Amino acid sequence: MPLSSEVFEDALDLQIGLLEAVAPTATSYPYPALQVLGREETRTFRSLVLENSFLRVVVVPALGGRIVSMTDKRTGSEILSRGTSLLPIAGGARGAVIQEGIQFTIDGESRLNASGPIDAAMVEAEEGEPAGIWLAETCGGTGISFHLHLTLPPDRAELAIEARVFNRTNDEIPCNGGFSLFLGEGDARQFGEGTSWYSAERNVGIAAFSAASFEGATFADGSLRVCRFEHARYLAPRQVDTWSLTLVPLSGLGTLSGLSTNGGVHLGKEVLRVVTTIERPGHKLLIHTSDGQTLEAPVDLRPDLVLDIPLSDLPSKPIAMVLMGPDREEVLRVDSTEPIALGLHPQATNLERRAIDLPTELKKGTFDLRTRHLAHTLLGSKAMAEGDFAGASESLEQALLYNAEDPLVWWAKAACTRLSGGETAERPELLNAHYLAPLEPILRAEAFLSQSQNMGKEPSGLVAPLDEVPENFIEVACLLIEHGLLVDATRWIDEALRHRDMHMLRYLLAYCYLVGTKMTAEAAEQVAAAARKPLAPPYPWRAVEIRALNAVVDRLGKSERISDLLDLARHLG
Repeated sequence: MPLSSEVFEDALDLQIGLLEAVAPTATSYPYPALQVLGREETRTFRSLVLENSFLRVVVVPALGGRIVSMTDKRTGSEILSRGTSLLPIAGGARGAVIQEGIQFTIDGESRLNASGPIDAAMVEAEEGEPAGIWLAETCGGTGISFHLHLTLPPDRAELAIEARVFNRTNDEIPCNGGFSLFLGEGDARQFGEGTSWYSAERNVGIAAFSAASFEGATFADGSLRVCRFEHARYLAPRQVDTWSLTLVPLSGLGTLSGLSTNGGVHLGKEVLRVVTTIERPGHKLLIHTSDGQTLEAPVDLRPDLVLDIPLSDLPSKPIAMVLMGPDREEVLRVDSTEPIALGLHPQATNLERRAIDLPTELKKGTFDLRTRHLAHTLLGSKAMAEGDFAGASESLEQALLYNAEDPLVWWAKAACTRLSGGETAERPELLNAHYLAPLEPILRAEAFLSQSQNMGKEPSGLVAPLDEVPENFIEVACLLIEHGLLVDATRWIDEALRHRDMHMLRYLLAYCYLVGTKMTAEAAEQVAAAARKPLAPPYPWRAVEIRALNAVVDRLGKSERISDLLDLARHLG
């Protein structure tokens, strides 16, 4: 029977602790703060499941894209300690955190939306490509967005994760991507390039490997954290930080004596146990003993079985082991070298956001290698706002020569083709943008804007998936306004309001009326409609939102509601 991997949707019942959203604080903004209520209830969540013959991984998009379960099917062992309960505790930037499962981080700590909904999509297995899951979020208040691609190879007992972390802004932003793995009590160690945790009590463990050479591996209070850097570094404007991580489950070993990307080993006085990630026929096992002997035996290893070899009859104590491949290459080694025990490294503190000092004249910036791509990008945005779509396309093409990883520039260039009346059926720029960031919300908006405007008054099914994370409606509107596409922004907001009536959408629409079409009466109607809604998130934090609110006040006069929003952004943002 051929090996395969699959992905499917399932319903998952979880006992969760209830939280109450309260007024935002300086650390939680632009999200409300959270309070633990001390009560629990069972709720059913949509889960995405990745599974092959060796491993089963369960992800819940509504809980920040958290991996809530990882089952090693070879031994029937649950690697994570979740059980069926996810109970928050007081702490963290928002006042409550869930220390369960595996979650993605951007600064070594829980994301502000680590317990909220994010975008997710399944990718069915195809010939030569394993099944996978895409997870994505535009992280409110940070200017950072990320895409995670989780895949499960059909023939390997490991979860591969590719991360793409994107600075969406024109400023430098501190960032330190990684993962927090909430595992419980156990032994965390560094074996060469592998970071591992193993619980002798539960007889399960996990190992993390990355070609990015994680500098910030720490273990404290049952939480294993792996970060790109020991201290946060700055992402340049529109920079994409791409890296990968492989998580290897371990179970049935007793303890962990050695580790590599190929598997794990327990070497004791009484027994040798080896677990491998893939099938390894025709290998040789070499055991070195304390009296200087080397014993050799042929072995065939399978990823679905733990190799268990008694050592009680050896004449002396085994002190080292080497697993050799058919060509005598070294696959696994255990020797007397003591692995590094992981502790808690000091985290970077007092990180200040620093702005790029761009030259006054953007054209001068094109001669500076550090700012060249950004200068061309901003020149392209300026030309788009002026309706010079041919000139904009030329500037954006230059920007892509220096930074081809920016999905927003690929989108903007595709938008120029549409807005100049060009053929929209096949735009390679959109294919590139989808490849780099398949769940980027502006791409769904571009698909909507490319359609005829005579679509009736019912909400568009094409736009409906964004309703899972409604702040994406605002993110798209702000991007369109940033590029000076006020007609597109007006059409987009009108559609977005059919899905979610949010006060910031109405204020942005009022801004578009005032600046784009001078429709003062219509703008005033939007401001009045927004004022009738309760003061609630999402709160403004983007520069475009603040600019729009100030412009509305300048043109239409003071508003108590807008003053409250600006005060929140000023004092907490």
